[in-house]
Amino acid sequence: MNTLAREEGLCFAATFHESTSGDGTAFVELTQELKRADAHHVVVPSLDHLAGQTIPRDILLAKLAQEAAAQVWTIET
Repeated sequence: MNTLAREEGLCFAATFHESTSGDGTAFVELTQELKRADAHHVVVPSLDHLAGQTIPRDILLAKLAQEAAAQVWTIET
């Protein structure tokens, strides 16, 4: 993820890990940090790392775009 961020001219600042219960705490923290830092990019190994199911994933992607104007970058092509 560091490599992709660097190649795209981004600064890799933090890693957020969701708890095994998947309660959404890390996602809320990520969104808050994006807004606080006026950052607009999220790097993930794959979209599956954001959420395992397509519909919830689309909702999370839309939430990042709407609440933090964030673009999600993936290592997978």
